Amino acid sequence: MPQEDYSKLINTILTLSFEQRLNILSVVADSLKDTIPVPPSLSVSSIEELNQKLDEGLSDIKAGNVIPAEVVNKRLHEKYGI
Repeated sequence: MPQEDYSKLINTILTLSFEQRLNILSVVADSLKDTIPVPPSLSVSSIEELNQKLDEGLSDIKAGNVIPAEVVNKRLHEKYGI
């Protein structure tokens, strides 16, 4: 989407009522649910392999491959009511 169209869209969204914007937020959030990557199951057979997996996870975090805390909290609230 060209930047000009994006700016017009944002300005239009900002003129909507709170309820309308909340509905758009819900639609956008729902559209992202199916695209959030889920890590595979993890099993290791040695301490060395565990350390390697931990290092890979830390590298992912450093690279920004994380799920924002707000999203995690929302999922926990929806699934477990906490």
